[in-house]
Amino acid sequence: MYKFSISLRPPSGFELKGFTGFAAYSIMMDVLESKDPELVKVRRTGKMQTDFSLKPLRWEGETVVLDVTTFTEEVSMALGSAILDGMLSSGLGEFEVLRVSMEEVDLDALLASSAPVRRFSVRFRTPTFFRPKANVRGGIFIPMPLPDRMIISLHRTWNHFLGPMEDDLEREEFHRWLESWGIVVSGHRIETIKINDGEKFEVGFVGWANFSANPAYEDPIFLRKVDALLKLGEVVNVGGLRSKGFGVISYRRQDRPKNEKRATKMNVLEGIKSSL
Repeated sequence: MYKFSISLRPPSGFELKGFTGFAAYSIMMDVLESKDPELVKVRRTGKMQTDFSLKPLRWEGETVVLDVTTFTEEVSMALGSAILDGMLSSGLGEFEVLRVSMEEVDLDALLASSAPVRRFSVRFRTPTFFRPKANVRGGIFIPMPLPDRMIISLHRTWNHFLGPMEDDLEREEFHRWLESWGIVVSGHRIETIKINDGEKFEVGFVGWANFSANPAYEDPIFLRKVDALLKLGEVVNVGGLRSKGFGVISYRRQDRPKNEKRATKMNVLEGIKSSL
């Protein structure tokens, strides 16, 4: 898993309108298609979990910045190859690559720095929604900060893309604990907003929520997992449409350990070249 932050010189007259996560998605998908059309074809079907997440495209002075987290080697290599070409070609125009930083997410360090968390807050910086359990029909989405949906979503991302966090039995026990209100909402201030996306729209919430461990079901092992998963959530976003800039969060625990470690940074171009 890699985090890319790519500073780009936009084409003349380029403007950002509306929710800029859609612009970031358009550029990313066009870049992948330029490297391998099959990468985009299978991802547009919706039959696989999206293996990258984006932050909304943002201005930084005269440049725009594309923030991408890649979950798989094939997406990392395709993006790295496009960066080395010096230009990201998109239906929105030609974007010259000016600067790149790349960071490998060190999961071992993330786990080592995690500790049982009993009180924490999450700020939902871009529209966020969650999906119900798989057996619920009707295309339901949940624009509310439900802790079980948020943490289970991150847990599935970890296990699917990064390798198993535990065996099947413990995984089921962890999900049952979450669905039994092992973590509860202790306060929130959120706003539901509608985002236009061409001829359709998406609904999500923004704001903040406080969470606490339920003392009746407190489990230090599970609470340590919660800490690790929410740290991952700051990297990969949470909930639905992460590939379009939804679900960007900031996580703050109330009892942050003093010995927390950070993921190791890598030299950008050396890291890209060594992977090709």
